[in-house]
Amino acid sequence: MTTAKQPPSRHTPALLQRLPGQVRIALVAGIAALALFGTGAWWLFQHVRTDAYRTTENRAFELSIQLATQAAAGKEILNDPLRGWPLIEVNRTGRTIATADGTQDLTDLTALLPPPPVPPPRRATGSPQWGTVHVGAVDERDHDRFHRPDGTLKPPPSGDTSPEQKALIAHRQAHTLAHRTMTVFATAVHTPANACSLPTEADGSCRSTLYVFAPPDNAEPATAPLRTPLMTGVPLAALLVAALAWAAARRSLRPVEAIRREVAEITDASLDRRVPVPDARDPVRRLALTTNTTLGRLETAVERQSRFVADASHELRSPVAALRYELETALAHPDTVDAHQTLHNALAATRRIHTLTEDLLLLARPDRPAAHSLIDLAGLVAELVHEYRDRGDPVSLRSSPDQVPVRGDGVQLHRLLRNLLDNAVRHAHTAVVLDIVSDGPAHTVTIHNDGTPLAPDEYEHIFERFTRLDEARTRDTGGSGLGLAIARDIAERHHGTLTAGSEHPRPGTTFTLTLPGPPDTTP
Repeated sequence: MTTAKQPPSRHTPALLQRLPGQVRIALVAGIAALALFGTGAWWLFQHVRTDAYRTTENRAFELSIQLATQAAAGKEILNDPLRGWPLIEVNRTGRTIATADGTQDLTDLTALLPPPPVPPPRRATGSPQWGTVHVGAVDERDHDRFHRPDGTLKPPPSGDTSPEQKALIAHRQAHTLAHRTMTVFATAVHTPANACSLPTEADGSCRSTLYVFAPPDNAEPATAPLRTPLMTGVPLAALLVAALAWAAARRSLRPVEAIRREVAEITDASLDRRVPVPDARDPVRRLALTTNTTLGRLETAVERQSRFVADASHELRSPVAALRYELETALAHPDTVDAHQTLHNALAATRRIHTLTEDLLLLARPDRPAAHSLIDLAGLVAELVHEYRDRGDPVSLRSSPDQVPVRGDGVQLHRLLRNLLDNAVRHAHTAVVLDIVSDGPAHTVTIHNDGTPLAPDEYEHIFERFTRLDEARTRDTGGSGLGLAIARDIAERHHGTLTAGSEHPRPGTTFTLTLPGPPDTTP
């Protein structure tokens, strides 16, 4: 039984993801450098090759003029300056007059040539006209003459004096031209009758066309020295870039590793430790600073939690001890203890434990947004004021709009206002005054008591958990030290603010509650 293999391409991304970060950076840098350097090397090679071929074409143009002048004078055009340049001369009847550099061994070359240019009326030669020609195959009718038995060309001779050696050289050159596209310069030639051996005109003169080819291989000597350096230099340069990228990435990630080691060693007993911050102003430095800031917040939260647990234990100890005392006394002296009073004291201690427990549970809940019901804040305030006045507390509502709509949780907002009023009544000397002001998108409730003013350093301190500014009086009236902390927590859950101050024109303390109104409601 054979199992089908997954294509390698599906595993490539996963393989790259498993590689270390510095290796991936080096790989990407190396590939990018290879592509960039390779493109540059290719451009340089093509530029040199094009420039060399342009030089060859310019030389072919000059030779066309020179050789056409020689042909118009009836001279032999296959002299030394032409060696290595393919050419062919064809007269007006289509007869080949002269060939060189293997053109005589190319099949049907005359049929592939561009049409001859128009001859000048009064000059012996015209201006060379350039064109292109795609050369065909080599004429192999004398195959055994130029090839070995295995089909390869015979080696070039040591000299070129004999006709056979010259024919072999020409045949080898024909193979270099076969199936190639070349630039060709065509020049009209008019040879006078006294220098023409094969007349084509009635007056005994000759008219022909001289075709000089720009050899495609003449550019190879200029580009050959570049092949080896470019083919070896480009990969080596890309490898060097990859190595430098790997080294730079490893060096830049060294602070990250130091941060990781430090964080790995931090426990709940060593939250005061901090990670090292590098000097370079880069993302790693920002990571270290953010990590230290987070560790600082975590240390503060753990310390607050520890203090909260210690304070909660301390607050619960007093009512639990009172309850235990009442019960133990009743059991130890059943005849001398008033049972009704003992139960009343035990119930009071139990109620205080219950209230304190409820407050602790409320503060221990994770922060989450309040419900989004539409609540009339003015109605809540008026209801509470009426309740406190019925109990005989000096609470009054001085000013309030008819309706103050806010979105939130009615139970939580009721708890917030009750905590503020309880605190105000507990500290007031003669009066507690409330005001409600609706100002566009925000609603403000102020609760002022004429008790002892707060010191400026107590404005924020009173909102901390288990804070008592008058310890004896707060304990006597049953305060737990959590009311204001709960009130601010509820205000923040409703996207509002709660502050305290004593800058009111009248003596005392003022609490200011600001809550946002619903966006679709106009007060």
